[in-house]
Amino acid sequence: MNINKEDITIVILAGGKSERMDGQDKGLMRINKKYVIKHLYDICKEYSNEIYVNANRNIDIYNKMGLITWQDILKDYQGPLSGIYTSLFNTKTKYLITLPCDGPLLSHIYFERMTNINNHFDVRAAHNGDRIQPVYSLIKKDLLNNLKSFIDTGQRKIDKWYNQCSLELVDFSDEKNIFININSQEDLIEYKTLINKSIK
Repeated sequence: MNINKEDITIVILAGGKSERMDGQDKGLMRINKKYVIKHLYDICKEYSNEIYVNANRNIDIYNKMGLITWQDILKDYQGPLSGIYTSLFNTKTKYLITLPCDGPLLSHIYFERMTNINNHFDVRAAHNGDRIQPVYSLIKKDLLNNLKSFIDTGQRKIDKWYNQCSLELVDFSDEKNIFININSQEDLIEYKTLINKSIK
């Protein structure tokens, strides 16, 4: 069964400090003169009318790009789980899909597999055949209070929270490149050929 577009909110997680990029906001990376986040947004538009960016810096720049931002409810850059909590708090739809801002090789296959559901679950997370990709997820809105209780214990590890929920792993072992992320200028050089095919 495919989830209806009207039941999905998508959030692009861009709320970190980008320490490995010398503090450069990874949400504002440009490749081939195009913002990566706009590239991601354009793909997302096919799967939801409710698309947001979880960001804690450069809000005015994102807004000028026509993107709607959600700033972390929790202070002091507490990691991607804080962005997920903020998004669950704000979303009005039954499901939330998350993806990071630094994955320029995102493809339609990601959304098609994540939204094709058959089993009971609380969270669906991508798995590339080697390990879980926790920031690529489909989460039910009604987990908001469950996540708040977990955060209130002082914990911030996504995997640990997922394992306390009914977790279903979605196999992407044949599409590993989707999850290549850019954390440094060296990554940009290493994956230049693949990125150029994706962002034109």
